Amino acid sequence: MTNWVKSALFAGTLMVAGIASIIGVSAQEKMPAANWLFVQAADSATVDGSKLVLKGVAPQTIMFADRPDRMTGDVATTSFVKLWTDGKDSFQKDPPNATLSVTGADGKSQVSVLELTDPVLSGDTLTYTIKVLSDAKPVSGQTASLFIDWWYAGPGHCWRGPYGGLHCGW
Repeated sequence: MTNWVKSALFAGTLMVAGIASIIGVSAQEKMPAANWLFVQAADSATVDGSKLVLKGVAPQTIMFADRPDRMTGDVATTSFVKLWTDGKDSFQKDPPNATLSVTGADGKSQVSVLELTDPVLSGDTLTYTIKVLSDAKPVSGQTASLFIDWWYAGPGHCWRGPYGGLHCGW
């Protein structure tokens, strides 16, 4: 290999390392213990008795944790459903509370609090069995967001972003 090629490779390596340090990208690290909260978004929600059906559910479930690290992340919705039964503190053993926010037929946001069990994902349709915990009954409508109570997550990986936040995933 000629000297100029070696010099170019060395200079390129230094440049990449310098850019990575400037924008704050770091290597992966082990996911610290955290109580994760989750958000699922869907095009619509249909409530029929004890069933909540989210149609057009996003392929990614957003996750975040509060202090001290204020971590963010995402997990494939398919993986989220598979993780439902994992661990000694699984959602199956201790079903989560969730807040459902739906834009009703009147165009107004309707909010209700539910307990979620038995998720079933088929394509982009996610169905939960629900128990209503609030005075407000859930309504069917468009543009649904489901905010799911905390869960202690197991092994995963994280990396620090350019603004110092910790972004994690499985």
